[in-house]
Amino acid sequence: MLSKISIPDGGQVIILILLLISVLALFLTFSQSYLNSSQINLLVERAEENNLEYELVIHNQFTNSYSFSVPNKTIEQ
Repeated sequence: MLSKISIPDGGQVIILILLLISVLALFLTFSQSYLNSSQINLLVERAEENNLEYELVIHNQFTNSYSFSVPNKTIEQ
């Protein structure tokens, strides 16, 4: 005897899709934050090794988007 397969109704499918989109958005945000933090740490470390003055501005605390500048050179991410 075959067991019955349950097919979710439209409302459940929409909720599952929204949940999947939310989880994906959180994952991408945390990934971007982690990668930007790694870049910031590397830039600051290199600038300090070379005794350079620099300016670091964090534009968004969630994604760690930033501007990093040293005299005559600017890097925006």
